[in-house]
Parts: sequence; C-alpha cells; structure tokens
Amino acid sequence: MKKLVKIFLLVIFCSFCTSINLIKAETKKVVVNDIIIKNNQRIDSETILSYLGINKGDSVNYEILNLKLKEMYKLGLFADIKFRIIQRKLIVLIKENPVVNNVTFSGNKAIKDGQITPEIQLKSRNVFRKRDLQDSIISIRELYKQTGYFSAILKPTVSKLSQNRVDINIKIIEGTKTRIKQVKFIGNKVFSDKRLKGILSTKESKFYRILSAGDVYDPDRINYDKDVLRRYYLKEGYADFQVKSTVAEMTRDKKNFFITFSVDEGEKYKFGDVKVQTKNEALNKQTLDEIISPLKNSTYNIQKLDDVLQGLKEHVDNAGFAFLKIKPDLNKNVKDKKINITFIIGESKKVYVGRIDISGNSRTEDEVIRREFRFNEGDSFSNEKLMRSRQRIQNLGFFENVEIEKTDIGLKDRINLDVKVNEKQTGQFNVGGGFSSTNGAMANVGLAEKNFRGKGQNIKANITIAERQDQFDISFTEPYLRNKNVAAGFDLFKIKTTYADESSYDTDSLGTAIRVGYMIAERTRHSWNYTLIQEDVEGIKSTASDFIANQKGEYTTSAIGHTLTYFGFNDNLNPTSGTQWRIENKLAGIGGNVSFFKSDIKLSKYFSITDDYIWGSKLKAGYIFGYNDDDINLKDRYFLGGDSFPGFEQAGVGPRDTTSTNEDSLGGNLMYTLEFDLRTPIPGIAPQLGINGRFYTIAGAVTEIDENGSGKIKDNSSPRVSVGFGIQWKSPFGPVSIDFTQAVIKEDFDRTQFIKFSFGTRF
Repeated sequence: MKKLVKIFLLVIFCSFCTSINLIKAETKKVVVNDIIIKNNQRIDSETILSYLGINKGDSVNYEILNLKLKEMYKLGLFADIKFRIIQRKLIVLIKENPVVNNVTFSGNKAIKDGQITPEIQLKSRNVFRKRDLQDSIISIRELYKQTGYFSAILKPTVSKLSQNRVDINIKIIEGTKTRIKQVKFIGNKVFSDKRLKGILSTKESKFYRILSAGDVYDPDRINYDKDVLRRYYLKEGYADFQVKSTVAEMTRDKKNFFITFSVDEGEKYKFGDVKVQTKNEALNKQTLDEIISPLKNSTYNIQKLDDVLQGLKEHVDNAGFAFLKIKPDLNKNVKDKKINITFIIGESKKVYVGRIDISGNSRTEDEVIRREFRFNEGDSFSNEKLMRSRQRIQNLGFFENVEIEKTDIGLKDRINLDVKVNEKQTGQFNVGGGFSSTNGAMANVGLAEKNFRGKGQNIKANITIAERQDQFDISFTEPYLRNKNVAAGFDLFKIKTTYADESSYDTDSLGTAIRVGYMIAERTRHSWNYTLIQEDVEGIKSTASDFIANQKGEYTTSAIGHTLTYFGFNDNLNPTSGTQWRIENKLAGIGGNVSFFKSDIKLSKYFSITDDYIWGSKLKAGYIFGYNDDDINLKDRYFLGGDSFPGFEQAGVGPRDTTSTNEDSLGGNLMYTLEFDLRTPIPGIAPQLGINGRFYTIAGAVTEIDENGSGKIKDNSSPRVSVGFGIQWKSPFGPVSIDFTQAVIKEDFDRTQFIKFSFGTRF
C-alpha cells in the first residue's frame, strides 16, 4: 500500500513539472528570422503575410500564434492553417478554401433562378465556405415558405473541380403549396365567423381561388390580418378590442394549416364630448367645429377619428401654418361607455415659402416643373396647393415618382420645399397589334416623344392599319407658348374608313387642324380649334340604300370649334373619385361646301363605395343641324353601337333603311346615352394580377334625320337599354377586355350583339 502511494505521488510530481515546462514553452518568445508560406495556390504570399501581421525580427510564442490563427480563420479564405517554428523560421502551411465556379438549381418551377440568386450568399467566383452554403439553404427555405411551400426539400451537392474550384447544385423538391384549410375565431360574440372571415386577406382554400394567393399560409399576411381585425372592431365602436393570440397549426402531411384567432371584443363605446382647444385666433372656430361635428353623438369609429384629424390638419395647413401640431387627447369614460376627445392645436405663426429646390431632373428643365406649382417662392404656404402642385407634376407623365418635402430652415415663418423627381423614358417607339369585335384585326407603328428637348413639348406620329380603318397622323403640341399658360399645336391626318358592314360605303379623308388652349380656372380649360378636311364618300355598294347612294361625292369641311373642359378626377388614367365634364361646339361653313352647327356634352362622375368598389356614371349627348338650306350629310351624323353602346352592333341603333339589301344604318342628328357602371374585384383573383370586373347598364338613342323617307326609313326616338358584365385584364402582353351584354329594350330593326371583346399589345 505504501508503495502505491509513493508511485501516485511521483506521477503527480512529474505531471506538475511537465505543466510548468509547457507553460514556460507557451510564454517563451522566439525571434523569427524568416517567414515561409507554403501550399498557397490562389492567394499570393505577400497578401497572406499582410493578413498574418508578423514580420521578420518579431518575437512570437504560442499565445501570439494562436491569436493570429483565429484572426486568419475569420477571413473565411482558408480551410486549414498550421504554424511550425524550425530553427527560428516560421513556416505557415496553408490550405485555401475552394472558389465557387458555378451555382445551379434544379427542380425549381414555382420560384425561378432569378428570384433565388439575389437571396443567397453563394455567388460564382466567390470563396466557398460551408457557412455560406448553410445560410443559403436557410434563405431558400424561407423563400419557399413565404410562397406557401412548407414541405419543400433542399439537397445541396458540392462537386470538386480542378484548380481548387467547386460546382454547387441545389436540388429542390418543391412539393405542394401548404394552404389554409380552416380559419376560425374564439371569443367573438358580436360578429360571426363568416363576417370576420370576409374582411381578412387570409382565405380558406376553395377551388375558385386558383388565381389568388390568399389561401396560401403567409405569416406576414396573418400579422396584417391581426391589424385588419383591430381596425374593423375599432371602426364599429369596440375601443378595447384586442387580438389575444393567433395560432397556426400545420397538419402532419404539411399540406394544410388551421388558423385560429383568439379575440377579446370588449365593450362598445360612443363619442362623448368633442371639442377643439386652440389659442390661435387666425383659425376659424366655426370651420373647426364643422370639421369635428361628424364625431358628436355617434358610435366610436377610429376611421372617423382619423378623417376628422386629417381634416383639421388640412385646414390648418391651408391656413398657412405648416408645422402646427394637432394632438387628440382621448379620455375614456368606462362607466358611461363614452370617449371624450379634445383636439389640442398648438400655437404657430403663418408660414411662407422660401426656396423651391428641384433635384433629379437630369433631362427635364426646371421651368417645366416650376410652372406646375400653384404658388411661387415668397407666397403664403398652403398644403392644399402643395398637394395639387405635386399632382400636376405627376400628371405630366415625365417622372416615375414625385416627392415634395417641407424643410424647416430654422425660421419660424419660412420653409423651403425640396422637390425630388425620378425621370422616366418619355420617348416611345412601338409596333403593336390587336383584335376587337368592333374594328377587327389591327396593326400599328408609332413614334412619340412627350417631353421633346426636355421642354415638355409633345410630338408624335402614328400609322394604323386595321380591317375597319387605316390612319396616318402627325401632331405637335407646345404646352406653354412663349412661357404663358397657353398650349398650341397642329395635327395632320389621313384616314380611310369602311362602313361596308353597317352602311355600305367608305370614306377617305385628308385634313389638318390648328388648336390653342388655356386654363381659365384651376381645373377648367378652354380651347379653340380650326379644322379643314377634304373627304370623299366612295366605295358605295350597288345594293346600298338610295339615301346612301345619293351621298356619293367630295366634301370640304372648314370648321371652327371650341371646347370647355373641367378636370376633377383624382387620377386621369384610373379615376376612383371626382367629376369631369366637357362641352364642345363646332361651326362648319367658313368656306367649303358643308354647313352645320354641332354641340356635344359629356359628363362623368366617379366615387368609391369602398377601396375596391368604384361607382361611375357617364352622360353623353349631342345635336347637329344644318343651315344655309344644307341638310346634314351621312358622314357627319351620329352613330351608336359597339364601343359606344354595348349590347348593339357597330351603328346598330337608330334610323335604318330596312328596304335596302343590307338594311343600312343612316345615323341621326340627335344622340344621347346614360351609363352606370360598378367596378369590382373578382372573388378568388388576387388584385395584383390586374383583373377586374364591372357591372353596367346603359340607356340611350340616336334619332332624327334630314331625309324624306317616304316610309322606307325606320326611326324611333324611344330609349334602348342594355345591361351587362365585363372583365378587364391588364395582362403582361397588353390590355384584354370582354363584355357580355344583353339588349333588354330595343326596336325590331336594331342590330344586337351579346359578346364584345378586344385585345391589343405592343412589342
């Protein structure tokens, strides 16, 4: 036993001595006389020495070398690094990480290579690191989850090549989309599950949602819907509402999700006392009271509250107080279930515009932008005028986006405006084609520049060849003649049109027009024009109506006209609110052999029922009469049908010679239509696809004719009515539309049309 104890103590002593020697060895420094880099292939020795940070003559030990080793590994350039010290020489043994030669994907159909590549760290010609591969796999998996493919499997393969290179292939087994099987709610008593489901963007999977992404599980969409629920309840008066939890449960086969929203509705509140508190005497207190009046004695509604707050801000801004703050102070009375509100408006002086600085307009001249502003430098600031100025600049069509920022320059009564624009291509060369049930096949070539020389001038030329009409036209417009708010321009055109199907004749026209226009109010424009047209009525069929055969010949129309237009749409291309009207008058007979007076009116109005449902109404009417004992010629009359009156063929409504072989349409001197339409989303189709529907009804007629029919002409002034449904698609290859219309009130001699469609594209 004593012998064993002695041996044990001896071992401990030897181990202690060895440890002391190792510690001394680690801390003992060696002066390096030379540094040798070995096995490096791609990275030159000088670069590695710079990464190492040790020079000849430096003293090193184990601790220093270990620190340098960690620093070099962090660079991600080396797979292995070893240090050896032999006879005061530091030998660095390097094994470089390979270089990525190529990264490819296979099996991916739902998400293309171009969508995956920007999301990953692995890039061709970069150093390959296992960590980058792992991170890339995680990123791709997240990308697939966001698209609804939760069961996607990724299998990476690294293939070694010569010269220390690797090819990487990531095989993707996408599986099927994980869809929403069921959405349910816990804690809702006031509103049913069905009603709450209707307001969510997350939808249960149904067969008719094949073009929608709403039934695919998306965590971001779930979070968005939590806010949708909250806003909905707050608009209905439930000020204490909260979403307690949201649970998404995936089935074992990873094909479906069950979503459960747990909510606490709380109690319903009303607005109590509502008042405005301000010491600013420049603000009209009566106007302030009118703005807040919608809240008084009504159910609590956060949307109403936001609208009133916005109304107050606009009123204050329009009064010239740019930085005046408005704070709503809400006081909840739990006992009476009322919320009292005091809008506290701070004190401030009127603000004036200092400088207007413009940037980003690399092509468009400053003056083109400045002339759209509704105020000048030094004028009193108005937020309403600022918003209108921005809209006018955007409506020029020269810029991708327009931002105007108010800049506090440290003066209480002065601000600067920074206008930032992003130029877009305004020149256009297009070759296009299309087909419609009204005009048949069509092809066109066009050249246009709407910001010619950066001065906002518009010049264009266009050639169109179609079954129904061939046209060549060229035009030029100067929007600000001699730097005045007066637009001037001219048009040259040649048009050949066939009316063979509906009226058994053709026309060939050559003409020119000169025009000038100016604004007489902020949204009201007046323009004058002079038109000279040489027109031949030709190609009359042998079976044509006598009333058409008698029209054969050459006509010269010399006319002066004017147009008064009010622009009230919020968006000229896709209006959702506002009113617009136009009145046109034309007097022909200033020379030429045609004399008439023509008057037309068009009125359009839109308003939003909700963000997705837009109601519109359009009224069109016109009347033409001759003078100097001249009757109205066939070519100058009104015709209705096709695009102008869905449910009827081109020129399918109005006076007609039913005794002729083709029962030719003769047109009329009086025309009117009244149309109502409702633009709607289509259930199950995502809005971003650009597909919308519309329900519409249209009533109207064309009547009266300067012909003695002797019983041959059928003419009835009673209104015709049609109802229908249409689908419009802003497809990647051009606009597509199809209308299904039923003429419900018509005359026996009218020609109806149930389906009307059109398709067009440019390339």
